[in-house]
Amino acid sequence: MSHAYVATLLAVVVLVVAVRLVLPVLPMRRFVVRLSVLDAAAVVVGSTGLVLHCGAMFFRSSVAAWPGGPAVIRVVDPMGRPSITWYAVAAAFVVLGMRRQQPVVLGVVAVGLAAVGFTMYDGGPLRTHLDVIATTVVLMAASLVAFADPPWRIRSTGPAGAAR
Repeated sequence: MSHAYVATLLAVVVLVVAVRLVLPVLPMRRFVVRLSVLDAAAVVVGSTGLVLHCGAMFFRSSVAAWPGGPAVIRVVDPMGRPSITWYAVAAAFVVLGMRRQQPVVLGVVAVGLAAVGFTMYDGGPLRTHLDVIATTVVLMAASLVAFADPPWRIRSTGPAGAAR
């Protein structure tokens, strides 16, 4: 994974988020669900765990410079059971945080995260794994942009979003 790949993926996610700020139809009020503080925290914790997992595998020298970074690398980089557990727990936090979203949205994110895990550990080509990562990250960002409101947003008019 190159720095250009990460920069491009980050730019695409920023563009997806910017679309929400520009298009008044987003989020889709009919289907929007307001995340609770705990839901949002679970998504942030899970996403952070996934980023650390990727960083420990692809950007070892950068992660090694952080406090606790060498320990993260020792757990994740050998790709054994502890690495699988780290990935699964982080992905589970994301899914847990999005559990109140529409079933299709939750399904897309869960299947994407499962596909990332599968392509990481199946011994297949790195290019396939990177493509699945990019697709999943963009789909997750688009799902949150189109169907979720942050905890601090008071108005939530969709049938699924009221008082959650």
